[in-house]
Amino acid sequence: MKAGNKIKIEGGMSSMTDLVFLLLIFFIIISTLVNTSHEIKLPEGSGDPSLTSPIKVYVDAENNFYLNSDPKPIQINSIESSLKKEIGDNKAIELLADKDANRSSAYEIIKIAKQNALKVVIKTKGSK
Repeated sequence: MKAGNKIKIEGGMSSMTDLVFLLLIFFIIISTLVNTSHEIKLPEGSGDPSLTSPIKVYVDAENNFYLNSDPKPIQINSIESSLKKEIGDNKAIELLADKDANRSSAYEIIKIAKQNALKVVIKTKGSK
């Protein structure tokens, strides 16, 4: 009988698991650095997290209105025309109102949406 040296060809899995863990740590750190364009403290709620809309209307604690990630506040009398320019085929807006904002500010956005047959999704802290 012949007793020969047999060579095993195997890949090292420990380096692959190290790489996966490093990527996981990298993405966790990067995700914590991502912030929203406006500082909004959302109220608690339990909505459907699958409802999202690319058109976002922000109302901050000082009742300033912002459209999407535009850093300039929009006056309430020009928000309707700004929405009409941005809305396109979407027919839905996402309302992110600070919990310290006046309710009348949020109601104004809802009223504008109703007049223009737009669906309003109210974003809360429980929504993702």
